[in-house]
Amino acid sequence: MTLNDPTRTVVAVVAAYRPDPSLTGTVRSLLEQVSHVVVVDDGSPAGSDQVLAALADAGATVVRQPENTGIAAALNAGVAAATSRWNPDFFLTLDQDSQPTDEYVRRGLAAFDRAMSGGVAVGFVTAASYSGHPIPVLQGHGEFVHAFDPMQSGFLIPRTTVEKVGPFEEDLFIDGVDSEFTMRTRTAGLAVLVGPGCDIAHDLGQRRPGRLFGRPVKILGRDMSYNYHSPSRVYYIARNGTLLTRRYLLKDPRWVLRRLLEECKAHLLRFAFSPGRASLLKAAAAGFRDAFRGTTGRIPADLERRLR
Repeated sequence: MTLNDPTRTVVAVVAAYRPDPSLTGTVRSLLEQVSHVVVVDDGSPAGSDQVLAALADAGATVVRQPENTGIAAALNAGVAAATSRWNPDFFLTLDQDSQPTDEYVRRGLAAFDRAMSGGVAVGFVTAASYSGHPIPVLQGHGEFVHAFDPMQSGFLIPRTTVEKVGPFEEDLFIDGVDSEFTMRTRTAGLAVLVGPGCDIAHDLGQRRPGRLFGRPVKILGRDMSYNYHSPSRVYYIARNGTLLTRRYLLKDPRWVLRRLLEECKAHLLRFAFSPGRASLLKAAAAGFRDAFRGTTGRIPADLERRLR
């Protein structure tokens, strides 16, 4: 692979679970930017066969996981399938509800080339914004902008980075998988850069209004809202966030403390306004406990049942 090489191959890897039929349109759109698309079905229950068949008809290579094994395992399965079939120069990782802009890959590759030509060793390039919302950055000035803690949907990763730092960490299952890969890349001496103009239309989650006594809560004249997550998801957020704190506090304390501050704000809003707060608190407590025990993998089945 050489810089500015028009023959470079890019394969999109899309992690899917109970995919919506609209994903077929995303596949067709992606094939206008990349060489191939791999859709990894992460153990969807019965009822998804028709959609998965339509994805194959649209031009995707469909990889079916026998059971739900988490976002990291799904992405790794897609990267492995792409490597064995085409050994591409770059992988573009995406969620099933993400739609990159038409020039996303071209702009991402251009950002990679500029940085490499400028002497920056690039680990991967990220989206600049999601549905028009700019991502947080470590520094907002200079020719090359370094991402703070980007979401994995939109990672444009050269094969050489995967070969150097390894795959996504499957033991985390979900939540923090992108953060861990980002920090492992950085500690390997590689930069994580924002791709100028790389925007993704993306579902930003279940935003709910904050209410007290039935009335909306306002902050600086604006209605306050928060991201709602299920108790099981809160378990992963608490556990994996704590694991990352323990792992990287001494290596990059500024990054860890900034991430901790953001997590604390999210937890405070969640526990203050979410329905079923008792279950959420139990989930978070179990997550913190398991982090200090070194427990990873999928949430224990008995705990998941108790939290429902």
